[in-house]
Amino acid sequence: MGMKCGRRGALLALSVLLALSAGPAWAEDAAANAVDPDASLPPWLRNTNNAADEPALDAIGKGDNATVVKAVEEKIDSNKEARVALTNLVIYPDTRAGQRQQIGIKNMGANAIDLAGWRLTNKEGNDTGYVFGENPKCRHMKTVLPSKGTAEYLTAQSAKHMACTLNFTISRGETLKLLDSEGMLKANLKLDFSGTGEYKLSPEGTNYWYIPNSKDKTLMETLDKLGHFKHFTAMLRHFQYDRALAGLGRKRWQSCGAVAYYPYYACTTEYDPEYDIYYRNAPFTVLAPTDAAIDKMLQEVGGSYAPKLTLEEFMALDEGNMAKQLLQYHVIKGHELTSTYKQPNSTLAYSHLPTNRNNSEIVSFSDTFGRLFIHEDCVESHTQDEFGCKMQVEWDKCEEDWMNDEGLFSKRQLGYCEVQCGKCRCDDPETCRDVPLKDIKAKNGVLHVLDHVLDVPDVFPIYEPPPPEPEPEPQPAEILNRFPSYGDVGLTRDAEDADRTIEDLIELYLASRRARRDRESSESARGSRSLVLDGLG
Repeated sequence: MGMKCGRRGALLALSVLLALSAGPAWAEDAAANAVDPDASLPPWLRNTNNAADEPALDAIGKGDNATVVKAVEEKIDSNKEARVALTNLVIYPDTRAGQRQQIGIKNMGANAIDLAGWRLTNKEGNDTGYVFGENPKCRHMKTVLPSKGTAEYLTAQSAKHMACTLNFTISRGETLKLLDSEGMLKANLKLDFSGTGEYKLSPEGTNYWYIPNSKDKTLMETLDKLGHFKHFTAMLRHFQYDRALAGLGRKRWQSCGAVAYYPYYACTTEYDPEYDIYYRNAPFTVLAPTDAAIDKMLQEVGGSYAPKLTLEEFMALDEGNMAKQLLQYHVIKGHELTSTYKQPNSTLAYSHLPTNRNNSEIVSFSDTFGRLFIHEDCVESHTQDEFGCKMQVEWDKCEEDWMNDEGLFSKRQLGYCEVQCGKCRCDDPETCRDVPLKDIKAKNGVLHVLDHVLDVPDVFPIYEPPPPEPEPEPQPAEILNRFPSYGDVGLTRDAEDADRTIEDLIELYLASRRARRDRESSESARGSRSLVLDGLG
């Protein structure tokens, strides 16, 4: 069942105005009402003279063993076509999380952009701010951004520790402006953020989400605090999968010996059949679809001409198995998959990690520009023999014709072992989707925000050898004129439960014959002596 969903995120308590004039004030617990007439426009178009189309879906280059994703597309947009937004803003760093004051620039277009000669400023005037590409100390600073790529720049607060920073700091009430090399305004943002932590552009790109430090919170606490995942958390709680993401086992009082006071990483209860989940196998990676994404999925499952399914109706489909598999596929167990994660001992252009759904993996691509892509059509079809894909790779069989049968027997267009043979490519935006918000750290894992629900792939079973044929029952041995063997009488030499072995029986038999012969001899001798005596008498 395809469940590709876009998303329309709910507005957080923080709203933003990307305009030349000051925008609405921020409030941490209540959303402000936007009064700007351009509020319906995306942030990169508000109060600017350059109208542009909505950003197209990203199409990135094919991966290989040298680079995960092409760092820069071949085509670079002109200044007029470039679309950017300010994101990943930290105004008041949380020192507990190791944060520093920073400004992020995200490329919202379908092609790369070159920031060389662009100017970022927090004050009026053509001679203020920082010009990209002019500081000789910052030759390593990223100026070319690929589609959906993000570059973060530290402010002058970090100048004591870093050689290359911006030449100004930021504070609440200021207005950030990003101008291209021709002096045209490309992004404008009034800093009405007051909380410590990070402010990220929402998945739909129309407001900002406040991302507080969550390293002392579990994944369930983080999902609840963000407030955009009510459907997802309701499903987790309905099937009691929330206990794993909350760092709990089946029973709250369950102890794990000397480390019982540290339940998040200590206990390793392998499997609980009652709740059908692996408990306490932290860390976890949660790919959490927003409420808007699940609403769209519910509409698609119900059909275009039928009312949208309720969440309760969806969780009851197929006795709950459909919803269970969806949840299990959105959780990676035992790994923290981040945008900088590199799978150890792997030469592939991507990472592939097991989900909580048996025989299913998440295939992800990443690069150095903060991009993370989830491939939704890279599925392992296992060879139906006792060797498996791992041995086929070691034997260099990936290019064999039978391994690339175009679905004849493998049921996959790329043939057998497409994951481990490195056949997956991230060149189709419909199957390799960008993760809009990523790397939200929690106490027992990491959280990524999805603007759609992942398609749950088919399961290709791993080969299991057939059971051995039963051995034929032995025919009873014919006993001729000989002593019976051990097998004839059902005994073995090492049988511990036998009171008499065959040797004992033979010895007992011979001893009884000797005793009988001796007794008969003695009786015969006594009888003959008596007769003699009687005759003499």
